[in-house]
Amino acid sequence: MNVNSTYITSNDSKHTNKVDSEASAVIFMTGSTGFIGKEAIKQLLEENVRLVLLVRSESQARSALNSYGITDFSKITFLQGDLTVKGLGLTTADRGRALGADVIIHAGGTMDVTLERKVAEQIFMNGAKEVAGLAEEIQRVRGLRHVIHVVGFMSPYGLRNEKGEVIPIDKVASNESAYEEMKFHADLYLREHAEKHQYPLSVVNPSTVVGPRPTGETEQTGGIGLLIQAMQKRLMPVVPGGSSYWLPLVENDVVTRTLVFLTKESAPSGGTYPLLARKENSPNMKELLHLLAQQLDVPKPNGAVPLSWMQFAMRSGGARISGVPAESVSFITDRIFHVDETEDLFKRMGQSWPDIREQLPFVTADLDYRLCHTTYESRPSGWTRTRIGNLAALGWEGKGEPWLIVHGLLNCADEMLPLGEQLHVLTGHPVWLVDLAGFGRSPVHQGEEAFEGQVDTLLTAIGEFEGPMKLVGHSIGAVIASAAVLRSGRKDIRLGLLQPVADNTDPNMLRWVSRLPRGMMRTLLSRRSEKSWRHMLSTSSVREEGSLTEAVLAKRIQSSLQSPRIAGAHADLLRWIHSGKIKGTTSSWGRMWNRVDQANNTLVVWAKEDPEYHYPEDLNPQFNRIDVPYGHYFPVFQYRETAAILAEWSATMR
Repeated sequence: MNVNSTYITSNDSKHTNKVDSEASAVIFMTGSTGFIGKEAIKQLLEENVRLVLLVRSESQARSALNSYGITDFSKITFLQGDLTVKGLGLTTADRGRALGADVIIHAGGTMDVTLERKVAEQIFMNGAKEVAGLAEEIQRVRGLRHVIHVVGFMSPYGLRNEKGEVIPIDKVASNESAYEEMKFHADLYLREHAEKHQYPLSVVNPSTVVGPRPTGETEQTGGIGLLIQAMQKRLMPVVPGGSSYWLPLVENDVVTRTLVFLTKESAPSGGTYPLLARKENSPNMKELLHLLAQQLDVPKPNGAVPLSWMQFAMRSGGARISGVPAESVSFITDRIFHVDETEDLFKRMGQSWPDIREQLPFVTADLDYRLCHTTYESRPSGWTRTRIGNLAALGWEGKGEPWLIVHGLLNCADEMLPLGEQLHVLTGHPVWLVDLAGFGRSPVHQGEEAFEGQVDTLLTAIGEFEGPMKLVGHSIGAVIASAAVLRSGRKDIRLGLLQPVADNTDPNMLRWVSRLPRGMMRTLLSRRSEKSWRHMLSTSSVREEGSLTEAVLAKRIQSSLQSPRIAGAHADLLRWIHSGKIKGTTSSWGRMWNRVDQANNTLVVWAKEDPEYHYPEDLNPQFNRIDVPYGHYFPVFQYRETAAILAEWSATMR
C-alpha cells in the first residue's frame, strides 16, 4: 500500500521526540506524509510552531519525511491514528495532545481516482466527521483559531459567480467518480459544521498538483501523470474536448506556501481558495498536449473529440485495452473558475501566480522517468535533488572544489549515485550528478543537432559554478564534457575522462542500428530484450560488492528505453557517434583533446578489457592516463576503485 495513504493503522507509535513549548501555535495535521503534506511540513518547520501529526505509523512517517529531506523532528509529535475509525483511532492521551491544537490542517486521504465507493467513503467522509468532531471540542473548550481543509478544485461548493455571490449547489453531479464525490461530500460536511459551531474555515482547492520548483519532482503519478502515460503509449492521438478545455495545474510548493500563510493569520475570516491561474492565462488542452508531446518526443495530437465521447469510449472498454483508467480525463474541464478571492490572498502573501509553462518540461521528464521505472530497493542516502541550469541533478553539499559528473549512454545520474557518494566520502567536496538532456529526469534540449544541443545544455550548467571545479564524464558524457570545457574558454576546470567514446567503437550491434532511420532506431532500442542487454554488460568484469548487478542494470536499461524521450535521446547520440562527421581535429572534441595547455589538468581512465572500444587516436599523449582491467561500465560496477582514482588525482593537483 502507498506510504501516502493515511487510513491504515500500526502499533509502533512512540512519543520519544521533544517539542518546543514556546511555539506561537500548535498545528494538528492529517495527510502529513502525502505529496502536499511533506512539502507543507518542510515549510512549516521553518516557522515558530509545534506540529502534531496524525500518522498510520511513526516509523514509516519518519522515513517518508526523512527521504524528503526532513531530519529535525524536535518540533514534531506523531500520533498513531486512522481516518476511517471512530475518534480517529487515538488513545486518550493522544486525543489530549490533539486537543491542544490552535490550527487544524486536514489534508488526509489517498490520491487514487479509482477508489471503490466504500473505501472512498471511509477515508473522506469518516475522516471529515472525525476531524470536525475534534474541531468542535477544541472550539467549545478553549477556542479554535482556524481549520484549513484541502480538497480538490472540482468541488462545486463555495464557488462564486461573476458578482461574487456563492453559487448554491443541491447535489454533486452524478458522473463524478466515487473518489471525487466523497471528497466533495466531505467538503460540504465541514462547511456546514464550521458554520454551525462558529469556527473559521478556509477551504484550499488545489488544481492538479505537480512537483515543486526547481525540480518538478512529482511523486503523485495520478492527474497529469495519467495523461503522460497515455501519450507514452501513443494513446492520445486527439485533443480531449479541444481548445476550449483545459487542465488547471499548480506546483506543490505554491499549495504549501498558501497553507503556511493561512496558519499564521491571527484572525482568519475563512474563505474558499481555488489554487489555479485564470483560464485565459493558462495553456488550453491543445497547447498543453503539444507541450507534453514535445518533451515526450511523440507526435502531437491532431484534431479534437468531445470529452464525453472519450469518457464513454474509455468506460466502455478502452481503459482495459490501454491500461489507462477512464478517470485520467476527469480533471479536464471547460469551466471558468472565479479566483478573485485567491488573488486577494496572494496579494496579502506578497506572491504572484507562476506560469506553469516554465515548470512543465521538468514535471514531464520526471513523470516520464517514474512511469518507466521502479525505484531502487537500496541506494545511497543523504543526497538532495536539484536543478543545475536546465539539467536535473542530485548530489551532496560539501566544502572545496565541486565535482560535476556526467553519465554515458544507457545510464543516468541514478546509476552514478554509488560513485558520487564514495567520491563525496573520500574528498568531502560537493559532488553533483547530472542527467544529460532527454535522459533520466532532464527535459529534452531544444537544439536541432543532438551533440551540439547536449554541449550547450551542459555549458549552461557549468556556468552556475564560480571558481575552480572538476568535470568528469563517462563514455559519450566525456566527449560532451570535453567540448563544453573548450567552448567555455575557462582555464579553471579539471577534466576527468572515463572511457571516452566518439567514433572509436569497433563494429557492433549499436553501430549497425545507428544507420537506420531514427524511428526505426528507437523501436529497435526499445524492443531489445533484457537478456540481450545483460549479455552486453557481461564484459564489465567482476563487480564490486554493493554495486548494481548486471541483471538489475539490464532491467533498468530495458525499462528506460520504453520512454520515447529517452530512446530518442539515445538514438540521436548513437547516430552522432557513428556518423563519421567527427573524424579529425576540426571537431570541438578533437581540438579539446589535443590542447597542450589542458594536458596537465586532464585525466583519462581507460578500461582495457572491453573489446568493443579502442583508445581514441585524438587524445593528447600528454594527458594523465590510467588503465584499469575492467569493461566499459566500470564507473558503475567498480565505483569504489573509480572514486579512489579520481580522489587521488584531485589530491595530486592541489
